[in-house]
Amino acid sequence: MRDLWNKFWLGLPPAEFLRAELRWTPARRILTVRLFVILMVISLVSVTLRPPATVALSFAFVMMLGAAMTDYTMTLLTALQLVKLVLLAIGLSVVSLGLWGDQPWFLVPWSFTLITLLLFYARVNGTPAIAAVLYVAVVLFKPEQPVQNVYGALWLFPTLVLLTYGTAVLAHLVLWRQDPLAVLHAHIAQRFEAIIRMLESLVERGADSETRADSGERPYPGAVSRHFHLLTNAELAHPELRLKHLEWVDLIAEVDTWFNNTAALTRLMARTDARRRFSGSEFARLQTNLAECRALRADFLAARQPPALSDLRPAEDGRSPIDTDPPVAHFLHRLDDAALRIRKTLAGVYGPVSPLEISSPTTEPAGATAFWRTYVRKDYWLDNIDSLHYGMKYAMAVVISLFLVQALHWPEIATAILTCVIVAQPSLGASYRISLLRILGATLGGLLAYVFIIVLQPALETVAGFMLAIAPVCWLAAWVGSGSPRIAYVGTQIGFSFANAVLPGYGPAINLDIAWDRVFGILIGIIIIGVIDYALWPQRSEQLAMNRLAISLRMLSRFVMLDAAGVGNTRSDPDLMRAIDGELQKAAGLREHAALEPGTGRPDAAARILALDLIIGAVHGVARVTQARHHYYRERNFRSRTEVLLEQQRGLDNACCERLLSLAQHVCEHPAAPPPDGRPLLSALENSARQLTADPAVDWETRKSILACIDLNKILLDYIDELEALISGLHPRPDPGGDASPSGHGVETFSA
Repeated sequence: MRDLWNKFWLGLPPAEFLRAELRWTPARRILTVRLFVILMVISLVSVTLRPPATVALSFAFVMMLGAAMTDYTMTLLTALQLVKLVLLAIGLSVVSLGLWGDQPWFLVPWSFTLITLLLFYARVNGTPAIAAVLYVAVVLFKPEQPVQNVYGALWLFPTLVLLTYGTAVLAHLVLWRQDPLAVLHAHIAQRFEAIIRMLESLVERGADSETRADSGERPYPGAVSRHFHLLTNAELAHPELRLKHLEWVDLIAEVDTWFNNTAALTRLMARTDARRRFSGSEFARLQTNLAECRALRADFLAARQPPALSDLRPAEDGRSPIDTDPPVAHFLHRLDDAALRIRKTLAGVYGPVSPLEISSPTTEPAGATAFWRTYVRKDYWLDNIDSLHYGMKYAMAVVISLFLVQALHWPEIATAILTCVIVAQPSLGASYRISLLRILGATLGGLLAYVFIIVLQPALETVAGFMLAIAPVCWLAAWVGSGSPRIAYVGTQIGFSFANAVLPGYGPAINLDIAWDRVFGILIGIIIIGVIDYALWPQRSEQLAMNRLAISLRMLSRFVMLDAAGVGNTRSDPDLMRAIDGELQKAAGLREHAALEPGTGRPDAAARILALDLIIGAVHGVARVTQARHHYYRERNFRSRTEVLLEQQRGLDNACCERLLSLAQHVCEHPAAPPPDGRPLLSALENSARQLTADPAVDWETRKSILACIDLNKILLDYIDELEALISGLHPRPDPGGDASPSGHGVETFSA
């Protein structure tokens, strides 16, 4: 139990964990105030108009919407999605009660089937399981009252759709309305500021050899997908941005590449001998890059075109293009390239619209034929069999809890039924974490309700006094609920438990058993679903993370082939970059949940989780290196000058693609043929590149770019070697000759 307690706090002391998760930031202040105002409005409506007890659900559902209140477009889209799910739940509840409300032998199997399908749909499509939660709350919470349950289902529309979501959208539009374009600007500006901080630390190291260059900045999965998501919302709010969609995509990708290269150089210099200082030319290039970054940030914040600049690099001086430390020289060249490309991209973002950009491709919506073709196919259900098992076992837990509550004749603990569907998560670890958060929040909310009913309520005589008395609890729920997913659900449960005990009914609340019965029901539900989840089709977080990594590796194999093969491909591929980044972010979240699962306290299990963390970092490294390399090969001028190398580069790309696909099969423990070794191909490419750069007709710029691409190819192969070694440690290959040993050069240069 002590080990589980430590894992719940992610290995940190509780005080340190809470200090980090409850930190007061400007963004959190805005979200907290919004949630607080919404909760107070719901409470005022509850004590004055006296809607049904389902108004307590509004506290929980407004918290669910709170996480999406990053900009008003996201709030509107999320509210619209939740409204559709609420309407679906109302329709299914009314139909079910009308057909089988007074026939339990038909209602139970019908409900089991519906809950299974609703949870299946939620998991496959990545939507909240609101429809299943509301169906259970309306139909099965008090099944002996079918007529009243129909009224309860119909009341969901005014209490949730109009009161909750309507108030939430209005609050976002009135209180600190956040434009998605402004939020995107702020995020990109923060990237510029992070690059400036890292460059400043490198300049300080160049001036003082004893200064450590590591500024603590690290690339992390989710940043790029977050920026692309904000761009999508900004284009919905400002349709004219679609005319500059490609330029904005390039800007996001280029800034991220600049950040990744600067962070990698910073880490390289932090690991280098302290006596190693930048040479005079290197130091001058760093200072130039820092000044350029500051100027570009100012141009970006002012939304203006940067002044024309022909080149940022020094003129050819006759020296060898390779400095005393090749990795540092190549990094500096990539930093200069990034600055020049961002300057060109900003000129495109804030310049006139090109006639070629006005017509953008559109995707045709899928019709009814495509819908039925998808859901009727046998392959579709076989591919999503895990999601079907997921829905079946949580529906089974709901039915068992229903039978238990009815057998005990204890309707007050019906929260056990609702708990079984609320804690439905894709993995064991995620279910355990949300269960712990639920019981912790319900206990705190129940204790606060006890204090209110016993101490404060006897002294209250007016609605104004009542609102002032509950304000601190609403503020606490809003503050905790505006945090990260690691703790936000505690705030949701604090607000819901308190509202469930204090708000319903006419007159003062006098039933002290409500809070205790609810906590006890939650405990029963957690025990039931915990046993079923562990014994029946258990979904381990480690295996699910491996599946995400396999998907990422398959997409990376496509990304690798875009470079030398993509003739004329002068734009970034936002969908592919966003998908890879999103899959890696999900894998990182599953790795965090894996620590809570049974058996992870053993040394071998802890080692597997650590190896999983290293694999995620290595795959992210492959994605960053591929993205950096992609920026060279999508330049038409560079491709035309290196035409003699493209055929060999395609051969190396094919070898990397096959190795990544083989690793994807290996991650899933599927047999795969031994992949080809890319080292001989890289050696041949390097020899050809050396001959090309020795030609006096090749300019300085092209020579530097060729050498930087060769260095990136080395780093890419080193990452793939490291991946193969790590994955083989978890799942040994049947063929012992397929292992590869990492050489260490590129991993030492780029690894996190």
